[in-house]
Amino acid sequence: MRVAIIGAGNVGASLGKGWARAGHAITFGVIDPADPRLAAPTAAAGGAELAPVAEAKANADAIVLAVPWDAVPAAIAALGDLSGRLVIDATNPLRMGASGLELALGFSTSGGEEVARLAPGASVLKAMNQVGFAVMSDTAGYPARPVIFVAGDDAARKPQVLALVADLGFEVVDAGPLDRARLLEPYAMLWIDQALSRGAPADNAFAFMRKQAVAGAIEYIRYALTVHDGAALTSAYVLAAPHLQAAPECLGYDLTQCDEDPTSFILRIQWVSAQAHMEGFRRGPHFPPFLAAIRDFIPEIAEMRHYAPTAIAWRR
Repeated sequence: MRVAIIGAGNVGASLGKGWARAGHAITFGVIDPADPRLAAPTAAAGGAELAPVAEAKANADAIVLAVPWDAVPAAIAALGDLSGRLVIDATNPLRMGASGLELALGFSTSGGEEVARLAPGASVLKAMNQVGFAVMSDTAGYPARPVIFVAGDDAARKPQVLALVADLGFEVVDAGPLDRARLLEPYAMLWIDQALSRGAPADNAFAFMRKQAVAGAIEYIRYALTVHDGAALTSAYVLAAPHLQAAPECLGYDLTQCDEDPTSFILRIQWVSAQAHMEGFRRGPHFPPFLAAIRDFIPEIAEMRHYAPTAIAWRR
């Protein structure tokens, strides 16, 4: 997609870097395109284009507001008529209060709804306001994907925004209509307070965790390679893996290689049950293409049996 990001500060630059990495074309809409300070974010965003705010939207598939809240009215005014355009509001309506940053709006309205009021006819969706810029540009290294909620009324265009957020590496959750921004902005304040007042690191993030089903049976397939090498087996399972992922009977898998004997591999597949494996997966549509991908390695299987979990288990 062609993404126009209005603002090239910490948030805008981080979003540009992340989306450029995912293959999107970035244009930064700024007050002064000749400002030498813009060289770094432009380079980080894959050689992004620079344009005055009024021109940045010209060919954009999506327009992202990434400016301070007090600059939002002027930015929208500079963009001109936004009727029919997709606008992603990444701002938070912040002001300085007696105890530090606080929300300037809430309860009966939100910053997202105010953006929609200032840009009549635009399709406004709230997203990317819930974490700091350090997370936006690099979602790697977390034990679970950080979550971003998306709120907006345009059901037809919301999938585009969900996909854009997912391209940054986030878990994406549809929060509902735009008035749910009244929830997302206070939620963002929790992140801000943790980072600014509670000592949380700037790259802290929240996750949306789902309880996982417990495997009823674990299949262990031990390979002792004598004909093929490890790279060939790994390549075969790259092709086979999507068919396991598509099968509802499969809860997970991992392929490990022995350090002491590189010709020895163990594939561990978690099944809902042994019966689900044998009567569901084996008789279903996903087994034939799975088998085709790994058939050549069947003679090199040294063990293939189901094991049941016991009560003896621990993880840090």
